[in-house]
Amino acid sequence: MTSMQEAREKAREIRQSFRSCMDGVVSQNMRDRGVEYHINWGISLKHLKELSEEFEPDFHVALELWKDNVRESKIMALMLMPHDEFTPDIAEVWIDSIPTQEIAEMSAMLLMQYQPYAPQLAFRLISQADSIKQILGYSILSRLFSHDNIPDARGLAEIVDQIKVSLSDANISVRHAAYNCFVKLSACDKLSDSPYWHSLCEGLE
Repeated sequence: MTSMQEAREKAREIRQSFRSCMDGVVSQNMRDRGVEYHINWGISLKHLKELSEEFEPDFHVALELWKDNVRESKIMALMLMPHDEFTPDIAEVWIDSIPTQEIAEMSAMLLMQYQPYAPQLAFRLISQADSIKQILGYSILSRLFSHDNIPDARGLAEIVDQIKVSLSDANISVRHAAYNCFVKLSACDKLSDSPYWHSLCEGLE
């Protein structure tokens, strides 16, 4: 296991590597769209993935990187966090510090969908008032549904009820996340011939 000092050194090395991959045009475009970070190097997800492959997954390095209010540090932390060490307690801390919709979606894609507690976490998040948490919850569920991982009848009813509420949300990103989640769920083979599912969806399809 990496010591705390080694973790800080490794995190510093990773931060320094961002400079060589910087894309000022992408960074400026994101700022123009209102996506704000303390620092944003504008590095593509593809290049960050390639960079992450140069380092071993490491719990303490991931924690160090997540502390930064830097787009690339957050994404790299998600890539380097060992899945089996990402406990529910740590997930709660990270969720409370997700700064943007992009990082919420990256969190679902790179880390949170793989957790055994992902369904329960997502169900709770979609009912929160905070828009970032709702987007994260719907993003996790969309990932799960893409693999035909669907809830029981009671869970389906709960999701559809929440989607109906979210489709009227003032935040357009929440509406999009809810709709995309519904589309992913509707595409599940297990539900294609389910009268119960189709009865739940009346007024949505």
